[in-house]
Amino acid sequence: MFVFEGTAQIKALNQLPDTTFICSGDSFLLKFSENKIPISATYSWLTPKAIVVHAKQIYIKHDGLHIVTISDGKDKLVDSTYLVINDKPKISVRDTFICKGSVAIKMKNFNYQYLWMTGETLNQCKFDKPGLYWVKASNKGCYFIDTFRIKQANHALPNFGSELQFCENETNKIISMKIVPDNVKLYWNTGAFSSSIHISKEGPYWVKSISPECGANTDSVWVKFKNCECDLYIPNSFSPNDDEKNDLFCPLFQCEYSYFSLTVFDRWGNIVYVSNTVGGKWDGKYKGNPCPDDVYVYRLDAIQKNTEKKITRQGHISLFR
Repeated sequence: MFVFEGTAQIKALNQLPDTTFICSGDSFLLKFSENKIPISATYSWLTPKAIVVHAKQIYIKHDGLHIVTISDGKDKLVDSTYLVINDKPKISVRDTFICKGSVAIKMKNFNYQYLWMTGETLNQCKFDKPGLYWVKASNKGCYFIDTFRIKQANHALPNFGSELQFCENETNKIISMKIVPDNVKLYWNTGAFSSSIHISKEGPYWVKSISPECGANTDSVWVKFKNCECDLYIPNSFSPNDDEKNDLFCPLFQCEYSYFSLTVFDRWGNIVYVSNTVGGKWDGKYKGNPCPDDVYVYRLDAIQKNTEKKITRQGHISLFR
């Protein structure tokens, strides 16, 4: 529709969007294509804050209706847009520390969309390495990026396991923390405050470590004593005649082993029996057939648990029926 004002005709230009969206703190440039507007035309802008004349383009940053009137002396072109300002997300991630393997950072505002440096898009993200990271929060087309640093905490996290064993005849029975930073305090149930303690009896022991970054952490362990003088008895003969008397060849142990291997050879070096199980017993047969009466050679290799002491025994075993 054209409206006549005196000899001038007012026309709707319709180049501006009905609504313009920007983020708080930003501005938007209003301008028109010069190939559709005469060069000699004059501009008059009516904004919520002021009237601006003789400017072909302006930056707007206040919400509300913005109207422009363009005149070439004969006609007047009118256009308008309503500026809506959306708030930028407000987030602030504090620098933090890794205490127990990893640290999780959670964002409280569930209305925002998030993108973490790791590629995660949930409202929380887990980190297992120190470094400088960022997170981007988006809200209605507006976004804000915050950076934060994750540091490795100065702490002492005990991890003794459920049980420790010491040899009865061991002179220095010690439980020790490997690394204790200067700002970490230790409290043992024995009353000690040092990084290590001497063990005098069996029973439960615990230590509490307190650091400024990670707070208090406690670990406990049960200490047992054992006889580490392991006697190993290997018989020199057996008679596999099914009379239930000395029918099997088997070494006798007093200790536990993390590795075990027993091999029996005939006089020509052929293997007639192999066992990797402690307590394995040779019945004097090879592939189900009785071996002849003879003198055989055995080799035993084992590693004691806890002490990691290696044991090797070789000898002869007589088989007679």
